[in-house]
Amino acid sequence: MTGPLDALGQTPLAVFAGERGRLRALAYRLLGAVAEADDVLQDAWLRWSVVDSTSVESAPALLTTIVTRLALDRLRAARAVRERYYGLWLPEPQVTAWEAEPDEADSVPIALMLLLERLGPDQRAVFALREAMDLDYAEIAAIMGKSVEACRQIMRRARDRMSDSAEPTADPAAGRKLAAAFAEASQRRDYAGIVALLADDALWLSDGGGLVLTALNPLRGPDRIARFILGVQRKRAKSYGFTPVRVNGGPGFLVTFGERFHAVWGMEIADGRIARLYQVSNPRKLGHVTGQEPLA
Repeated sequence: MTGPLDALGQTPLAVFAGERGRLRALAYRLLGAVAEADDVLQDAWLRWSVVDSTSVESAPALLTTIVTRLALDRLRAARAVRERYYGLWLPEPQVTAWEAEPDEADSVPIALMLLLERLGPDQRAVFALREAMDLDYAEIAAIMGKSVEACRQIMRRARDRMSDSAEPTADPAAGRKLAAAFAEASQRRDYAGIVALLADDALWLSDGGGLVLTALNPLRGPDRIARFILGVQRKRAKSYGFTPVRVNGGPGFLVTFGERFHAVWGMEIADGRIARLYQVSNPRKLGHVTGQEPLA
């Protein structure tokens, strides 16, 4: 059953499919979780499928409103859980094959997702609707159920809290080359080689969710990061394996450890060196990647 046609001769399913990529990007920005973003889209479809589309003035506007409000409900419920999270919290990584052209939802840098975590739910929604969806304040006000001036104030506060900006990223070919050199040095257990590829203020952030053993606190500087990578391999008498992928649009890897899936590593590149490394090994955040549970 496809449902009635709208004024342009499209079925509700066709309309929703045409908006799906944009809506998924919005839900992911709001939630930082792949599975929850997909759940929001499923709930949004169920609501949209019973709407009389012939009476809808703007299908994109209504769908954006539905997804935003559903995601906000989930985000408000999730904040208390994240405040009790064990160790560092990182968003679920968006992983695509290196050769694939990432879509909008797959290209949200992890650094930006972490900055969004500083915002309250309303601030995060207004920021995403303005910056990512490029809506004007009248449209945002209608979605949020607030006045235009209130939304402007929310946006000003959000920008104040988002004062940091993500580091510039190298072009894809240069980023992949640098990532490959890093993987090779790590497998050779080449301390000097790893250090040479890392920025002087490089930062390692890892998320095991209390389920997988990893560094609980950020590691700062090339020396500490290199020693951690080499120390884990020496301690367990196993080596990392790296499969290159795109992680949130940037260079990264599916990482095995002793031939078992271990984690997803993402990278930020700046000025020809690796500025940040993100390790997501919490199995609850990786089921969508390979269907395998990471090695604890």
